[in-house]
Amino acid sequence: MKSLYDRFASTARGARALAAARLRHEILGALHQALKLSRLSQSEVAGSVGVRRSAVNQVLRGDGNVRINTLADYLHAMGFELDVRLVRTGEPREAALEQREVRPISQDWRVRRPQPTTSGVFITNESDEKPMLVRWIASTHVGITESVRFEAELTPLPSADQFTPLGGRNLVTR
Repeated sequence: MKSLYDRFASTARGARALAAARLRHEILGALHQALKLSRLSQSEVAGSVGVRRSAVNQVLRGDGNVRINTLADYLHAMGFELDVRLVRTGEPREAALEQREVRPISQDWRVRRPQPTTSGVFITNESDEKPMLVRWIASTHVGITESVRFEAELTPLPSADQFTPLGGRNLVTR
């Protein structure tokens, strides 16, 4: 036998209403947490945003629709921002019932993972003629600032006759 929740969630209209209610609950919870952590009064938030205290109170009660810019203004006045994750329909309820964290649908799309490239070359130490294997990894991180990270590994080789010298080559970086 299905619960009332399951029967309601099985209709398109009910599923949409439940998704809206969950989002509303999350947003209002974040606003109340931000207000508590900021230690500001509703009047102070109102003064910072440039609205009446009653407008702040109305938003915190969940009355009406709140524009995204208004939400951002209120959170900024309290010293916070909101981070939003995309999840499959019903995932928050399943996570709550299973007492686990909500699983986003994928890794954060805003974070670009570095793409490593590897290469290796044999070199000879001129002082004692022992060959060395050099491997390096260059990872490029693209974002607000661009940076390159290099990791190098030097491995002594047993003897010079186990490799064929490639000739004198210099590694040039720009």
